[in-house]
Amino acid sequence: MGALAKVAAGGVRGGCDRWRRLSPGWRAGVCVAVAAAVTGGVLFAVLRPSHEPRARQYLAFKACLLTDSHGITGKDAAPVWKGMQRASLKTHAKIQYLAVPDPATVANARPYLASLVQRHCGIILAAGDLATRTVTANAPSFGTARFVVFGVGGAGPNLVAADTSAVTVPAAAERVVSDAVA
Repeated sequence: MGALAKVAAGGVRGGCDRWRRLSPGWRAGVCVAVAAAVTGGVLFAVLRPSHEPRARQYLAFKACLLTDSHGITGKDAAPVWKGMQRASLKTHAKIQYLAVPDPATVANARPYLASLVQRHCGIILAAGDLATRTVTANAPSFGTARFVVFGVGGAGPNLVAADTSAVTVPAAAERVVSDAVA
């Protein structure tokens, strides 16, 4: 037996001897204290309140908004974005927007629209004159994507104009996104 093993064995024997020399009352008290500590630790681990995740758990579905250079603060895009946010809270769909920088031309905006299609947006909304003109002109070339325009725009197999006659723009945007998720 090595020196370290002899020291360890002597320590165990000494500990056992000291344990045996304790009165039965002391031994019972130590056992109760150890049992209480173990039970308390187990109860703490099992019964502690679980915290909800800090990050929202999103669906794989994405709704995207194409805007002019003002982004979601523009007068046409802000109410649509508000409705998209409300729909995201209800459905847990991801929402994104992409602002087209100046110059405000359909030719300049087309690559931004193509970017949203490449991001696999489940539905692409367009708010404002530039965005609606861009989507109306280019929707047929993106046959698998779905588009909704808020404003004056055409219609096609993958393009519809949002109906805001009976509801506000935020409510219409919320309904469009919620329906697309369902």
